[in-house]
Amino acid sequence: MINGFTLHDTASAPAASIGILDGVQKSWGLVPNLHRVLAESPAALEAYATLWGIAEKTGLTPQERNIVYIAIIYENECTYCMAGHTNLSRVAKVEPEAISAVREGRPIADPKPEALRQFAAKVTRNRGVVSEADVSAFKAAGFGNGAILDVLVLAATKLISNYTNHLAQTPLDPFMKGAEWNAPGKLKPAA
Repeated sequence: MINGFTLHDTASAPAASIGILDGVQKSWGLVPNLHRVLAESPAALEAYATLWGIAEKTGLTPQERNIVYIAIIYENECTYCMAGHTNLSRVAKVEPEAISAVREGRPIADPKPEALRQFAAKVTRNRGVVSEADVSAFKAAGFGNGAILDVLVLAATKLISNYTNHLAQTPLDPFMKGAEWNAPGKLKPAA
């Protein structure tokens, strides 16, 4: 870890983070290192936990949500989240070939998830500025305006986690073993 971040538990976390950490433990059976870092700021931990819950309520299927997440993670080059979401994608029964394609930055053979991957990547890469043609292509694949906005909910969720992991260099959790990932290395620190 860098920049003095701590992996908190309920003994070291600020009081306002303890209930959220307990909830994560109860839901997941563990507290991922990301949550342990976020616990330093009860507001950051609550924001991430809340957005995660809201993201689960979008109109996207679990498989579609995971395609979006890993497409965003690819663009943001977050090694921690890529490892975690690779395994979460497997649990959600995303096609193994689709997972591999997104992790490698290449097209998915199936056109509908490929449209989702492309759109999420462009929204992330271009900070929400996409062309009319990009929106039309996304809609032609069977998605509507609701899905466009749902992608933004997932992007907001990943902004918190991906950026936190960059700042803290969050170590991988044991459940991520076998899903490690090397980022393409396009991102460079600000001058």
